[in-house]
Amino acid sequence: MRIVLPVIALLLTCGGIARSDGAASADGGGSELKLAADVSITTAISVEALKRTFRDPRPVGSGYAFPSGHATLAFGLARVASHYHPERRTLWYALAAGVAWSRVWTRAHTWDDVIAGAALGSWIGDAAVARGGILLVSVGW
Repeated sequence: MRIVLPVIALLLTCGGIARSDGAASADGGGSELKLAADVSITTAISVEALKRTFRDPRPVGSGYAFPSGHATLAFGLARVASHYHPERRTLWYALAAGVAWSRVWTRAHTWDDVIAGAALGSWIGDAAVARGGILLVSVGW
């Protein structure tokens, strides 16, 4: 997955994700850093599997488009960041929407690709927050 400036900006601005201590969840669901890593790994695996299943070509360029991995990751991380920093929820989702929009603007994806990515990312983020992780749920962190 190619990383672009909006995704890097989202990762770096997610408050506690960049902190070395990783904010602990009030409900014991794990640290923010752990959930961000979990969402990132789950997104990479899920998106790659779906791209290989649907084999939808990109509007311009090579590779497969559906779903947008950038949008998936951005919305998954926005969900995690919103859980730990609800006062900045609008910022997290505005950044995620900016990532999704940039993928259409650069003609790397269609709106269907980014909407599917946003939905998948939101679902992955919700599941990670609810369970204390998806793939890393049993990892003590």
